Amino acid sequence: MTTALTKIPGIGPSTAKTLAENGFGSAQQVAGTTIAQLAKVPGFGPVRASMAIKAAIELLNAAEGASAEAIQFSAPAAPESISIPTTGTAVSTDTKQQKEKKMTKKEQEKLKKAKAKKAAAKKAAAKKVAVKKAAAKKAAKKAALKKAAAKKLAKKAAAKKAAAKKVAKTAKAKKKKSASKKGKSKKGKK
Repeated sequence: MTTALTKIPGIGPSTAKTLAENGFGSAQQVAGTTIAQLAKVPGFGPVRASMAIKAAIELLNAAEGASAEAIQFSAPAAPESISIPTTGTAVSTDTKQQKEKKMTKKEQEKLKKAKAKKAAAKKAAAKKVAVKKAAAKKAAKKAALKKAAAKKLAKKAAAKKAAAKKVAKTAKAKKKKSASKKGKSKKGKK
C-alpha cells in the first residue's frame, strides 16, 4: 500500500507533482531516500528535504501504528547545523515557495527598474555631454569667425593707412615740386 504524497505535512499538490516528476511518487519513497537525493529536487534544500523525510516517516508510523525505530530507511541523520522542529504543525511549503517566487519577481522588477533608471541617467548624461560639445563647437566657430572678421578689418585699416600715406606722400611731393617751381620762377624774375 502506498501513501499519497499530499498526506505528508508541508507537501501540497504542486510540490507533490514536482516530487512525482523527479521519481518520488509516494510517502514511502520520500521516507526511504537520503537528504542529499531529495535536496536535488527543485524547490528542496537540505533543511526542507530533512523535514519532508521526517514528516513522511512520522506519517507512515502513525498509519501503521508502529514506532519510529520500526521503519528502516537509508536517510542519514540531519547535519548538526540543521535543526528540525519536533513539535507543532508543519507550515505549508507551497505558500513559502510562492512567497519566495513573488519576492524573487519583486526583486527582479526592482533590479530591472534600477537598471532602467541607471541607463536613463547614463543616456541623459551622454546627452548633456553632447549638448556641451555642440555648444563648445559652436562657440569655437563663432570665435574663429570673429577673429577672421577682425583680421579682415585690420587688413582694411592697414590698406587705408597705406593709401592715406601714399596720398599724403604724393601730396607732399606735389607741394614740394610746386614750391620748387615757384622758387625758380621767382629767381628768374629778379
